[in-house]
Amino acid sequence: MPAVAILVAKAIHLLVARRVTYARTRSGRFGELAALCLCVGVLAFAVGNMSGFESRPTRACATARSGHFDPRSHQDASNAGVTVISRAFPPSVVCTWPDGSTVQLVPFWVTWALPTSLAGAVVFAGLAVRYSAPQPSAPSGTRP
Repeated sequence: MPAVAILVAKAIHLLVARRVTYARTRSGRFGELAALCLCVGVLAFAVGNMSGFESRPTRACATARSGHFDPRSHQDASNAGVTVISRAFPPSVVCTWPDGSTVQLVPFWVTWALPTSLAGAVVFAGLAVRYSAPQPSAPSGTRP
């Protein structure tokens, strides 16, 4: 997955160079930060959508409910009426049992990391565009 490779490369760069970005210009730095935010968002989206992904979704639900893995847990009578509701964006996989108890299979950090990283990407991309535009120069001899 390219997003993971980019994040690993940035972490290595940070450790070696003690600088977050490769770019030396302000617009380049903001562009890199926007790309990093997108990488974090892609990673969170992938993890969220792969949560509970299994050939028998009730097995993932039973494992999350009981706290331990049992290959035959989906055949247990207490897991007979499980309803699994999935949503792609924002990622959500909710298991509901007939007694009303529910389990969310998507990790908590995905819930806040995805919108935060997407908002960061938009803000940093906007700043990159703003600082890449030529700045008007003041006429000589006048003060701004």
